Amino acid sequence: MNEKRFVDHDTSVEDYVESLENRNTKEKTKRDVKLLETFLRNEKNDEREVQDIEPAELNKHLAEFIRSVRRKDGEDYEPSSLRCLVSSIERHLKKNNYTKSIINDKEFELFRKCLQAKQKELKKAGRGNKDKAAVAITDEEVDILHENNLLGVCSAESLLNTVWLNNTIHFGMRGCQEHRDLCWGDVKLCKDAQGNDYLVYNERQTKTRSGVDASNVRKVSPKMFSTGDERDPVVAYKIYREKRPENMMADDSPFYLGINHTKTDGSKKHWFKSAPMGVNKLNTLMKTMASKANINNERLTNHSARKHMIQKLNDSEIPPTHIMQLSGHKNVQSITNYSSLNLNQQKNISGILSRASSQTQVTTATNETAAASTCTSKTPMSFFDGAVISGGQFTISINALTTSPTIQTRSSVTETTEKRWKRIRIEESDSD
Repeated sequence: MNEKRFVDHDTSVEDYVESLENRNTKEKTKRDVKLLETFLRNEKNDEREVQDIEPAELNKHLAEFIRSVRRKDGEDYEPSSLRCLVSSIERHLKKNNYTKSIINDKEFELFRKCLQAKQKELKKAGRGNKDKAAVAITDEEVDILHENNLLGVCSAESLLNTVWLNNTIHFGMRGCQEHRDLCWGDVKLCKDAQGNDYLVYNERQTKTRSGVDASNVRKVSPKMFSTGDERDPVVAYKIYREKRPENMMADDSPFYLGINHTKTDGSKKHWFKSAPMGVNKLNTLMKTMASKANINNERLTNHSARKHMIQKLNDSEIPPTHIMQLSGHKNVQSITNYSSLNLNQQKNISGILSRASSQTQVTTATNETAAASTCTSKTPMSFFDGAVISGGQFTISINALTTSPTIQTRSSVTETTEKRWKRIRIEESDSD
């Protein structure tokens, strides 16, 4: 047996491990550590590497750094951004075998107290409300995108936007990285026992399932079923398949392709190029659609589609444990964090709270008057109309209308009866 079972590699193990680290995390760590080193050089005249500074000295430097650092525009960081800075520094020190942890060890207690104080100060100043976080796109906004032909199957742009949106909300995909890694063979067209078409998604590496834990896999493969209406997601997929070049139909081909902008009417050219869509273009699909449709909502991003999926299922009272199987979350609390009051729900609540208290009082008084009038007009026995009394023995005495009926239980009747009887003792006399 001459088959070679071991492969030779041109790179070292260290380079191999580093190449598979999350690129965004690696770049952010590099930027944040560089910012700290700039502070040390300019403010402390210290040219040493961060990992070469002793814990006692680094503790003071970090406390002053976190207290004074600002963004490029001179504004304060958000509290969560400061926490991310700290995480980047911790990752860098851990990678370089630093002996202490700035997050856990007592040698950095001053730094952690300063961080907490800074976060409190920022919160007091109104920071930390996440006013720029992505919001879920509403059904009304989706309708607007369809009306402006930014969603649909009438052009290459609208078709690609539609396929991207369907993949996000039906497969629970995250807005950027997971779409960039998606290959054509990861989505398969199948039929169920009744002959209905559906698409099934084979997941690759994700944020919560990186591959380190081999047992951490989705228990249910997300599926997208045909709806039979004008927005049928399976029909959109089939049209997208027809419009792709033949050389991009291999399983390892990129799923999202660049748009072939054809200006000649009736051209037989494919709608898409034999090349993947650009990263920046793919990462800003939602913002581009919102801008072209004149939707005035700066908080619409690619992540808005994923939030839309979770919010809509939550509003439809789908159990969180079922939503988790679609979204890929690892715990229920994450689903709770995604769900929030939508605009219509807030309008209803505002209407309830805005009703005048005087109106409520008048309504209550009217109801009480009507109830009293109804009670006084009843005949004595009408109190028991339709009532069902089972078990026990009752004695009911009906008096005048202004007097409440007296209800006596069996024990009270017996007690009253016993009081009416007197025992007579007969004594014999000794006299004749």
